[in-house]
Amino acid sequence: MNKNLIDELLRVNNNLIVPSYLIKYISKLNLDLNELIMILYFLNNKEKLTFNPKKISQELYIEQNKVLEIINNLQEKGYISIEISKENKIIEEYISLDMFFAKINSFMIDNEKSNNSNDIYSKIEKEFGRTLSPVEYETISKWIEGNVSQDLIESALKESILNNAPSIRYIDKILFEWNKKGYKTSDDIVHKKNNNDEYIEEIYDYDWLNE
Repeated sequence: MNKNLIDELLRVNNNLIVPSYLIKYISKLNLDLNELIMILYFLNNKEKLTFNPKKISQELYIEQNKVLEIINNLQEKGYISIEISKENKIIEEYISLDMFFAKINSFMIDNEKSNNSNDIYSKIEKEFGRTLSPVEYETISKWIEGNVSQDLIESALKESILNNAPSIRYIDKILFEWNKKGYKTSDDIVHKKNNNDEYIEEIYDYDWLNE
């Protein structure tokens, strides 16, 4: 489907440059062909995007009423906004793509989080030397959803391996204690090493054999 859309775009106007990020996230944008052409037109316009339906209509060979309809649809979907600027006492309307770029940025962040999440699962499995159970996957997912950084999870994983206790429950207890002490990154833990905190003793007192 993505390839067909791109082929159609190039057929309509082979001078339009299609950014790689647009191809990557095109399925998430929920745009029809006309809306996609309009976004591409805006992205390819190096000048200030003055809100001029007549000019857009002439350059894209789309009826002016249709241009207004497409722009309205893009506003409703939260991809563009029409702003007002005043220069030398001249007031004019222009099209802002800030909302579109914000959405693309959110897609990139979500993709990065997903990659990082998958990475931490594989790292834990590698250190444990076995496949994680569904319950263990769920526990790790809760850490991630709770905004526990991968850096902190990896540090807790190292603690569990160094203490010969490769257990998700053990790591969960470490993260719980670190959270109580306000640790957010591995740098915060350095102070724990230097100040000889009591959390290790608390963890060892837990009945891990009967977990």
